[in-house]
Amino acid sequence: MTTQLERLAAALRRHHLDAALLVTPPNVTYASGWEAPLPGGFGTEIVDWLPAFAVVRADGGGTLCVPEDDLPGARAESWLEVAGFESLHHFERSDPHGSWLAAVGAALAGVETLGAEPVAPHTALDGVRVADATGALREARAIKTPRELERLRAAAAAADAAQRRLLELAADAGGTSEVALYAEAVAAAQRAAGASVAVFATLATGARSALLTSGGAGGRTVEAGDVGLLDLGVRVGGYWSDTANTVVFGRRPSAAARRYLDAARAACEAAIARLRPGARCSEPVAAIAETLERRGLRLAHYGGHQLGASINEPPRLLPYAEEAIEEGMVFAVEAGAYEGEGGTVGARCEKVALVTAQGPELLSGFAWG
Repeated sequence: MTTQLERLAAALRRHHLDAALLVTPPNVTYASGWEAPLPGGFGTEIVDWLPAFAVVRADGGGTLCVPEDDLPGARAESWLEVAGFESLHHFERSDPHGSWLAAVGAALAGVETLGAEPVAPHTALDGVRVADATGALREARAIKTPRELERLRAAAAAADAAQRRLLELAADAGGTSEVALYAEAVAAAQRAAGASVAVFATLATGARSALLTSGGAGGRTVEAGDVGLLDLGVRVGGYWSDTANTVVFGRRPSAAARRYLDAARAACEAAIARLRPGARCSEPVAAIAETLERRGLRLAHYGGHQLGASINEPPRLLPYAEEAIEEGMVFAVEAGAYEGEGGTVGARCEKVALVTAQGPELLSGFAWG
């Protein structure tokens, strides 16, 4: 079984790089097996926003370096050698910045040609030739390993719980605020994950559901007959889901709402059916456009994106995308139809699917609204 570390090391060799310096949470998570925390909170502040980092070498070795407080968890989870840099010391002075620079230098000892993310700081890299590692990282991360698929399935299950909860609440939601509905859905995802996990979500109801970009949940009171759209991503074990469903609160949908709901569902399902090895990333988008046009509607946005340690990663389903869809890729496929400014209804439908030799396998199990 090819591991993530083996895939990345092989990609570095093909790109003629001795090693890669990784600092963003998705790439650190992918390369190390440790669930790198998202930036923010007091822990980030007390190490002066210095990132945990991973150095992976083309021979398959590497180092994960984390703030001292994160050492126990990193050592338990990572397959890389684990080192620490200084955090805040309560009773004596510490030097997080100097400690971090020293750790980078030690991890890169002997490296001549380094692949780095465009955002990686190069302060400690005197004498090292630095190249962009983006191509090698995309190549390695494109096909998911069995370990990654296990975590993607767990993330999809947590998102399912949130979407199912919204469906339950939609049966009788008159007089409830958007933010209360949002909180219920997010709580369902947290319970399903069995932990406090990161959630990115928006809930738009009424006229805001008619807009492509609607912002987050607010204090608006939901009325019977309103359309509601929940677009939600959940991070479990360092891996993301991304789903969307559209409901009508408290009564059966109007003819206008039904038109948009049916169109978005049919378009999403048509696009998922095109997720086959060898197809181009433009083909699912063409399926969405064709389905919407038959209903007198037009393509409003791209058709989705891959999922993994990032919530939105390449390749993406775009009208001009010529990348090949490959077995082992996992896509969040999304189709939407919106009345637009001045309208009152819209719909977005998004589910997660794995590309297999036999065709797409749905990882999302929730029912359409």
